[in-house]
Amino acid sequence: MANTSLIMKILPEIDRFEKEHEGEELDLNKFSQWLYANKEQSEKQPTYTSPLKWHGQGKGGKAHFTASNLLTAISRYKNNYVKLALEGSPFETYDEFAFVLSLVFIGPCTQTALIEKHIQLKPTGVEIIKRLIKKKLIIQSAGENDRRSKILSVTPSGRASFHTSLTKINLVTDLMMSPLNEEEKLLLLQLLQRLDTPHRQIFNESKKITLDYLQAYFNHPLSS
Repeated sequence: MANTSLIMKILPEIDRFEKEHEGEELDLNKFSQWLYANKEQSEKQPTYTSPLKWHGQGKGGKAHFTASNLLTAISRYKNNYVKLALEGSPFETYDEFAFVLSLVFIGPCTQTALIEKHIQLKPTGVEIIKRLIKKKLIIQSAGENDRRSKILSVTPSGRASFHTSLTKINLVTDLMMSPLNEEEKLLLLQLLQRLDTPHRQIFNESKKITLDYLQAYFNHPLSS
């Protein structure tokens, strides 16, 4: 006896297949390949262990508003954990640690390049650099080709302090991401890189921006 339940399930798939390949010569082999490809694609779709919820759900609230707020909150959680990791070290903030990290791994660079790499406004970046120089964690010297250019490099003391703190900072990162499995971590990285790319481009290329400029850049009207 034919399995009518299976037949009823397969008929809509056949209908979809015919509509997507209208005008083509179709056969069982093509249909089976299409069905397998669609099954693979559906399995790659993100699954959620519990229903998604966000502020104002069903009352005009938007999911991405809550997602944006969570990005800010998670950054603050990390900063709190980093303070614990840096206790007893000469680094007062993660920004100080991160500036030295760059000089350790990429080598000497200009003040401007270091500040821009860390997406800091110039006054804020200059203050971080001044603190690091005062603590003798980095030094500043004139450039070889342009004496007006300020070249920053890490001192032996700064390098030692960096390596002493690195293990604890890495632990904080592991703890922050520990609720996610490896696949989720990669998915998160992919999504954050997609978000970062256009905004970093704006930061690097447009020193003076307006809300109108951003709306035009992203082709997005003002939200109501």
